Amino acid sequence: MITKQFLETYPLLRKYPITFDKLSHSQWGTKGAICNLPKPALNLFCKKCQSMQTFNMENDFEHFAVDSPVRHSPVGKIFEVRYLCAGCGQYRHTFYIEFGVDRAPKGDARTFSGWIRKIGQLPPWEIDIDKNIEKALGDDSVLYKKGLICESQSYGIGSYAYFRRITENIIDELLNSISDLIDEGDKEKYEQALEKVKKTRVTEEKIELVQDLLPLSLQPNGLNPLKSLHSALSAGIHNKTDEECLELAETIKEVLIYLLEEIKNRKNRAKEFTERMKRLLKQK
Repeated sequence: MITKQFLETYPLLRKYPITFDKLSHSQWGTKGAICNLPKPALNLFCKKCQSMQTFNMENDFEHFAVDSPVRHSPVGKIFEVRYLCAGCGQYRHTFYIEFGVDRAPKGDARTFSGWIRKIGQLPPWEIDIDKNIEKALGDDSVLYKKGLICESQSYGIGSYAYFRRITENIIDELLNSISDLIDEGDKEKYEQALEKVKKTRVTEEKIELVQDLLPLSLQPNGLNPLKSLHSALSAGIHNKTDEECLELAETIKEVLIYLLEEIKNRKNRAKEFTERMKRLLKQK
C-alpha cells in the first residue's frame, strides 16, 4: 500500500493508486490494525551526515485530527509519518499522507480502488539539479528546473511541456553523441538515418528513424530508452489530465537523464582507457 517509491520520489499532491481491502469494523476499529500498514525503509539525504542514508519509520500511523477517530478504513484520514536517520539517529524526514477514494465501493465488493498522496513533508521538497546534469543540459537547465518545479506541485501538463521542449532542443546533439557508441555493423545504417534526421524538424520522427539502431550497451535489461522516449513524446497533451501528463513527463525526464549520464560515463571510461594505454606504451 505505502511503498518506498511513493515516499522517496512522489511529489506533493500527486495521487498514488492503491487497492483497499474492504475490512470489517472490528479490523479497522483498532489502533493495532492501523499500525500494521507498511513501513518501508527509505534511502534519503541526511543533512546531519551530509550523505544518503537509510531512514526507518520511528512512529506508528497516527491520525492527527483527534476529533475524527479511525473507523472501518484509513480513507479520508491524514497520517503523520516520521522517518529517522539510521546513521546519526537525529535527522528526520516527516510526511503527511492522505488516504482517499474516487468512488465508494459497490455492493459486496471485497476490494476497491483508492489513492494516497503526500499533502506535506519536512524538510520541504527540494528543487536541485545534479551538477553533471546541469552541465550536460547547458542553457536548457533553466527549462529543466522549471519542469521540476511543476512536477513538485503535480502540474503535469506544465512539467510535460518543459521536458518535451528540452528534448526538442537537445535531440540532435544527443543522437550525434550516440553515434560514437553504435556497433560497427550498424554504423552505416545509423549514418544514413542521421542524414534523414537532418531533413525533419519533428522530434518524434527523428527518434523513430534511429531508435531501432540503439546499441545494446544503452538498453538496460533489453529496454530501449529511445522507444520509451518516442512513445512519451508522441502522446498528445491536449486531452490528458495533469496526472496522465505527470507519467509522461517522468518518462521523458528519466530517459533523458539516463542517456546523458550513460553517454558521458562511457566516453569518460574510453578516455581514461586510452590515456592508460598511452602511459603503458611509453613505459615499454
